Amino acid sequence: MTSKFILGQYRPSDSFGHRLDPRGKIIFAVFLMIISIFTTSALFYVSIVAGIVLMLLLSDIPLSLIVKNGRPFVILIAFTAAYHLIFSARDTRTVYELLGFRLTEGGLHMAASFSLRLLVFVGVAFFVSLTTLPADMAEAMVGWMRPLKRIGVPAADISLIVFIAMRFIPVLAEEFDTIRKAQIVRGVDFSGGLINRGRKLIFLLIPVFQSAIRRADDLAIAIESRGYISGADRSRYNQFYWRLRDIGFIAGAAIIVIALYIVTGA
Repeated sequence: MTSKFILGQYRPSDSFGHRLDPRGKIIFAVFLMIISIFTTSALFYVSIVAGIVLMLLLSDIPLSLIVKNGRPFVILIAFTAAYHLIFSARDTRTVYELLGFRLTEGGLHMAASFSLRLLVFVGVAFFVSLTTLPADMAEAMVGWMRPLKRIGVPAADISLIVFIAMRFIPVLAEEFDTIRKAQIVRGVDFSGGLINRGRKLIFLLIPVFQSAIRRADDLAIAIESRGYISGADRSRYNQFYWRLRDIGFIAGAAIIVIALYIVTGA
């Protein structure tokens, strides 16, 4: 499996993060994302990002690997920052002006806040995906949605879709990398300007799309041959039990996040 893409790719270990109940980690991630929406404090986001990095390090994820695989998100964060610098809070105090462009105090604050918020979302997604088996996440979802079966919601099918999507994100990333190298060997030049590289993407997207359809067809046949029946009750090999460390993690994380939210002025 390629090491260039880790979001959604489980990293086996016996660390602090790996031993936590997957339900607790998902609850923590959702709670943190919700709280992050209701504040624009840069100090809050910096503190949370530092905490997430600490949890990743305690989960045996090297810092070099975190930085290396976080690079693809730098472009998205940069676009977010640029948008708010240009368009947000234009009526606030001007900090600097160059060639008619005003850099405002409010724009700087919004750019930092929204960029760091995006970094929080990426970081917590890294923590959950790197320390939790996709099958465990799918089973957690099934457990939560099981009561919805009474109103016709296909909980097992939804969890299977989520599991397959998470499982095949790194597979398709590796396929993309393999096809790119094959096209370079065939003489396709992906260097040059942005427009030229965008035009050459057609040499990658069509083979990757074809490969994804072929894999989906093979997977459907494999699922059918193993007797999968939509809506049927299923047993579980791994049983989840709430332990003291899981309750302590959720309670401690919630107290710290809420305290930061209050102290930083929300």
